[in-house]
Amino acid sequence: MENINTKICYVSMGAAFFLMCMTTVHAVLRKFTYSGGIIDSFDITNLCMVLIVFCGFAYMESQNGHVRIDILARKFPRKFGAALHGTLLLITGAFIFVMFYAVAGNITTIYSRGAATTVFHIPHWPFYIVIAVGLFVYAVTVVLHGLEKFGQIKGVEEEPDEDGVKDVDVTTQM
Repeated sequence: MENINTKICYVSMGAAFFLMCMTTVHAVLRKFTYSGGIIDSFDITNLCMVLIVFCGFAYMESQNGHVRIDILARKFPRKFGAALHGTLLLITGAFIFVMFYAVAGNITTIYSRGAATTVFHIPHWPFYIVIAVGLFVYAVTVVLHGLEKFGQIKGVEEEPDEDGVKDVDVTTQM
């Protein structure tokens, strides 16, 4: 799943970044050669930025790059800390699925209303589809990481640290 996630994110973010760069270059060139910039350059850049952010969430989750609750989990016994971490990841995954459902539900509304940029008439719905895909991949990855934490509970041994507190070191068990 993580290889698919990485490929989807690279392609989506790369295409959006290229579109943002080309729009910005074109707007700058128009400012110097014609009377002003392009009205749509701001719209396109905003849509691409949102797309990059949501796909970036999914990519960071696949790379375990998000801030975790390790500091809190280490204060508890290993099994409880792993269960806490897994539970919070599953709750987070549920919230992300709700966000996915909301965005996916708005795609048909945006399509039927014909929402598009002002000058180029680039429709907004393809951007929303990519955002929905990014949210779906993000949610699935978070849920899989949560289930992985629960799978680690069986193999976790309880042993106190030098300070007498039982710690969870989830990085060595992956």
